[in-house]
Parts: sequence; structure tokens; C-alpha cells
Amino acid sequence: MSDCQTVVFGLDGAGFELIEPWLDAGELPNVKQAVETGISGDLRSVMPPVTSPNWKTYATGKNPGKIGIYWWENVNVEERRVYYPTERKSVNTEFWEIIGEEDSAGVIGVPTTYPPKSIDGFLVAGAPDGSNEGFARPPELEKRLREEFGYRVLKRNRLADDIDAAAAEIHDLIDLRFTVAKRLFEEWDVPFLQVTTFYLNSLHHFLWDHEYTLEGWKIVDEHLGAFLDEGYDIVLMSDHGSNEVQTVFHINTWLERRGHLRTETGVADILYEFGINADRLLRLATHARLDGVAKRLAPDWLLNYVPNEAGEIERNGKEGSVDWDASEAIASGQGPIYLTVNEDSPRYEELQTELIDALMALTDPAGRPVAVAVHRGEEIYDGPYIDDAPDLVIEQAPGVHIPGNVGRGEVFSDPRDDGWRAENKREGLFVATGPSFATGTVEGLSIMDLAPTLLHLHDCAVPDDMDGVVRQDVFAPGSEPAERSVALRSTGTATEEERIRRIARKLQI
Repeated sequence: MSDCQTVVFGLDGAGFELIEPWLDAGELPNVKQAVETGISGDLRSVMPPVTSPNWKTYATGKNPGKIGIYWWENVNVEERRVYYPTERKSVNTEFWEIIGEEDSAGVIGVPTTYPPKSIDGFLVAGAPDGSNEGFARPPELEKRLREEFGYRVLKRNRLADDIDAAAAEIHDLIDLRFTVAKRLFEEWDVPFLQVTTFYLNSLHHFLWDHEYTLEGWKIVDEHLGAFLDEGYDIVLMSDHGSNEVQTVFHINTWLERRGHLRTETGVADILYEFGINADRLLRLATHARLDGVAKRLAPDWLLNYVPNEAGEIERNGKEGSVDWDASEAIASGQGPIYLTVNEDSPRYEELQTELIDALMALTDPAGRPVAVAVHRGEEIYDGPYIDDAPDLVIEQAPGVHIPGNVGRGEVFSDPRDDGWRAENKREGLFVATGPSFATGTVEGLSIMDLAPTLLHLHDCAVPDDMDGVVRQDVFAPGSEPAERSVALRSTGTATEEERIRRIARKLQI
């Protein structure tokens, strides 16, 4: 086990595109110091570039085909089911578990870690799929966090309802994450700490470069300053980046117009036309301080068929809105497309090619392309869950937001009508500074590489089933991890270059 102490700041949705003007203006002096004294570059997400599955990919070093989670919903066309495979979140070993086996580790706020696993150290699950109950291990830690800090995982206010109140709450939650993380880091003396804030991404989506977003980043920057110059190895990373939305492409409406998707006119369509949606109904319960039980009390048929504020059908509602027998394809938001055609049928490959060609040629009313690439599932995923993978994945062009709603009347809409000001993009953020890290820039870094690289930093063996590789080029010459890399090469046991070529061929990254 290495003697180093590592602190990882997980910043959901962070990217250089947004923060570079603030760095130049001196608004984020500690982030700027980390960039100037360390090594930095874009961090490439797996497809699609979404919180889920990318945090799970980061934690395991594996592509989604080995995890079985492809977005916030999987579509099972055979069973006509749209669902989230919650049970798969705990199947694969996460790299901090391996570090914990050697010593101990602390993890706070990482999305997709609920329910929390027991590790040698502490784990506090994160938003947005977490809960304000049962969020910590060991369990006695949760009681302390509630009583001493008023800790909670999920926010109460919505940016779509009250920007001022919601932004203030988000700022408090960001501050709370890092305050608790520093206290526990000092008390437990763990060699590895991961502290992550999801709600920074909410500010990006709804407000983009607004002063409230900058304030959220300033809170992160202030907490980063408490760790700089203390001899720690520090990493800033994100699950994906963000870019400002210029157009909204309603993929399922487009599929319907082309005859590939058929929907059943019903309750959802009528309610949406009258401006009634699930968020507004549930908001009544929230204002009555019943938000914790609102969804449990609401009848299943209501939540299954009522659209939310963006006009998107709730996950189960998509099932009820689709005429599965008459459809060839259905899409989730932000990229994945599932075909209902049998893979052994000649129509399957024909339909794949047809959709790829049409999407690559498609432009919005202003002439902007919708996609920079359309990937076949088998080209970018590999593993035991490959049969559950989407058949196609759109890599969104800059400025394009693709919601997964069913039943919208138009193919393209103005982003001002749909709430979001920014959409995810594949290029996230990586910055590393400290005694183990080099200076300068790094290229071609995949989010799958971070788990094996951090394991190597802590002198832990890298499991063979990880798809990522140890990025030796991020380490400072003469540092302990760099010297260990030299020793591995000299004994002929290093296989990183071969693994890079193998994974690049298979996953097209």
C-alpha cells in the first residue's frame, strides 16, 4: 500500500468549456492553481454521457456492457418494459473497495451508490438516485450526520419552481458535502477520500453560466483550497461535461413521423394538451410538506401516464404510451435507441443503417447537425449484459438536447420552452496535482482509466476485468507510482499498451 493520501473531487457535469472564462477572470483561484501546478485535460465519458451509467463506469473501470446500466432507464423490448436495473448497481466491485481492503477509504456523495455498500471506512450515498434515509455505512454514521450537520442527500426545492430558493439550497448542499468530507477525512485518517457533488450539474442544466452557477463553483473552489498545499494528491474529475443548448430534438416524435414508432392516444396526450403534469400535481403535496410520501400515495396509473414539466412521460408511462406491436424503434433521452425488430431478421441491419444515415444527415431548422456520430451498440459495449444494450446510440452534436419524451407534437423545439439551458457532452474534466502527478496536459483519457490509475497510485493490483488502463503518463517522473510503472515494464508484466489497443478496437474510443 502506498503512503500517499488522495482526495478526489467529483464534480458532476463539470467541463472546461464553462469554467475557463471564470479561471481567466480569477474567479476560481484554487481550481486555477490546481490546473497550473498539475496535469489536466478532457475526460472522455462512455456513451451516453450521462450521470448514470458514467459514475458506475468510473467506480468500476468497466464499460456499461459489464455493468448492465445504460441510462436512467433500460428498455426491454421483448418484455415491453422500461425500467432501471437497480439491483445491478451493487454487482461489480468498486475501486475504493479494493483500496479499503488494503487500508481504508471514505466516499461521500457519488451518484449510483445507493443503497450504500459496507466498506472498510465510510460511504455516504449521493443524489439523484439516493434517499434521505438509509444513506450511510456504517449506519451509526448516518445518525451522527443527521444530528450534527443536518445532513440530507436529496434537495427539496426545484429550480423550475423557484430559482432563488432552489439555488440557495443547492449551495448549502454543496457546502455540506465538502464540510462533512473534510471532517471525516481528518477523523478517520483514510488514505483515499472521494467527495462528489451531483447538484452542481443541476445548476449547469437549468442556469448554465448564471451567477448562481458561479457561486456553486466558488464554494467548491473554497473547499479545494483547504486541501491544496497540504501534501495530498488531489484529483478533480467529472462524469461528463456540459454545453449550452441551442436546439431540442424530440427523437421519439421524429421516429413516429418516419413510421418507426407508433403511440396510443390516451390519458397522457389529453392531460399534456391541458397543461396538467405529474410535477405540478406532486408540487401540491410538496407545498403541503408531504413530499416524502407524495409519490407513494399517488395512484400508480396517475404517475404512469402523467407527463412531467418537460412533457416527458414518467418511466412506466412510456410503456403505456407505445404501441409495441406496430413499432420498430423507441428511444431514451440523450442518445440510446432500441429496435424491436429481431436481430436475426434482415430488417434489423437494414433498419440500423437506415436510422444511422438519416440521423447523420438530419439538421435542425437553423441547419445545425443533430449528431456527430451514431454508434451501433455492439461497437461501443462489451460484456455479459450486451443483450440489454441499446441497438444504436446517438452522439449528440454540440448544443443539441435530446429528451426521451413520447407524444410531443413537434420534432424540434426552442430550448427556452423546455427548461434546460445546458446539455451533457462527452468531454468532461480531469485535473490532478500533488507529489505523484506530472505537470502539463494529458490527451485521450477515458473515464474507464481512472479506477485502474487510482488503484496503481495506491499500489493496489488492477483487476483483469477492468476495461480502463493505468495511465502512466499522468504521474511525475521519479514519483512512487511512476517508479512502480518502470518496475512493471522491466519485468515484462505490464500490458497497458496491449490493453489500450484491444479496448480501442472493441469500443471505438
